[in-house]
Amino acid sequence: MYLSLVMIWFSVWRVHILWPVLGRLQLSIVVEVALAMMVLLNYLSSAPPRLTRSKVLLAPFVLFGLMIVGLPFSLYPGRAFTFVTKDFGPTLLLLTGVATSIRTYRDLEWLTFAHLVGAVVYCTWVYVTIPIGPGGRLSDLVFYDANDFALIVAASIPFAVYFARPGVTLIRRLFSIYALLLFACMIIKSGSRGGFLGLIAVAIFIVTAMHAIPLHVRLGAVAAGACLFLIFAPATYWTQMRTLLHPSQDANSTEDIGRKAIWKRGVGYMLSHPALGVGASNFPQAEGTISELSREYAARGAGLKWSTAHNSFVLVGAELGVGGLLTYVTMFVASFVLLGRIREGGPRMSSVTPDDVAFARTLMGSLLAFVVSGSFVSATYFAYLYVTIGLATAHLSGIQYREANAGLQRARAPRRVNSVARAHFPLRRTPWWASIHPPTQAIGAPAILLPEAPSRRIA
Repeated sequence: MYLSLVMIWFSVWRVHILWPVLGRLQLSIVVEVALAMMVLLNYLSSAPPRLTRSKVLLAPFVLFGLMIVGLPFSLYPGRAFTFVTKDFGPTLLLLTGVATSIRTYRDLEWLTFAHLVGAVVYCTWVYVTIPIGPGGRLSDLVFYDANDFALIVAASIPFAVYFARPGVTLIRRLFSIYALLLFACMIIKSGSRGGFLGLIAVAIFIVTAMHAIPLHVRLGAVAAGACLFLIFAPATYWTQMRTLLHPSQDANSTEDIGRKAIWKRGVGYMLSHPALGVGASNFPQAEGTISELSREYAARGAGLKWSTAHNSFVLVGAELGVGGLLTYVTMFVASFVLLGRIREGGPRMSSVTPDDVAFARTLMGSLLAFVVSGSFVSATYFAYLYVTIGLATAHLSGIQYREANAGLQRARAPRRVNSVARAHFPLRRTPWWASIHPPTQAIGAPAILLPEAPSRRIA
């Protein structure tokens, strides 16, 4: 689990870039190799993780398979190969490490809180060192641009709300309140309209859907964020946000290199290459080589910016084909459906606690922010998304394991049977299911949340 945490800090929060001395030591490569060895040991253990049994976890591996199969047919196979081996491959490794390293609900909370700490460290570093650019927004960010940054900040807000609830230690609650205030300031500084829409979606979800967290905590978090925006957001920020009300007047809707035109061309790439797309990380290549716009610019002797899709769904459809788009959408739909089924007192949910429900809704809120803001950002392959999917997989696996244990205990418990039933359906003295025992949990076993002492319940 510690290796997964360190890799989260490297892959998502880029600490080796914030402090270059860590990059010079090549610690990220060392961590990747060590995590790969641990995942392999887990697989070779007596109880290997059954990754393909998870409906949520299967989708990223399908995307990876489509990338591999499409390598020979990519517009630029070398670029696709580099992306698969150096970018998405390590991201899948991180996803697997997170999903298979968590043992208990306490581990799940600990890793999630450490993930939140990484977000606060990155945002604090940006707040202190990155100036506001000429356009009134953050510029020259590390690794992410302003829109990418706003997306991952909006997706981190539900985690801060989760740790601000009653029953959490005072230090964590105070830290989470600081994180909420910092995140609101960072979204203002980003000047991102997609981040603003993601923030609104998260705020509505927090108030209306996160019922496992007390209402006063949810309303307080949303009200504090709203006050920060009203007090500290400059006039230039609101001028930028008001353009959302008049999309037809926006340059992104009128120019041939605006987002609307890029989205249309991206859909065209998917329809012209429906099976495997133009290749992983090849959307800019398609813009510069096979688009009609590129030919028009070439005929005039003018240069054209090889742009990305500026939409996660358009990007995956264009690069991996129709199958890639369906797989990507299915990953979100399956996550929302399975997490939404986690509730106290529901069918086959006898062991579910309020903390389980609260964490499930937290993951749903984070994924919702990613869907909304990701519709304006090329975030299909962001490591942040796949860390969230890994946490969701571990949470779902833990609840399923606890429910299986609870069902086994109920099956073993003696039951009273009336005489009529006894006459027609005699009971065996030793039921066949009594010989079933839960698998021994050894070091390196798959991600299952073992039974533990009851967690602190929400007041």
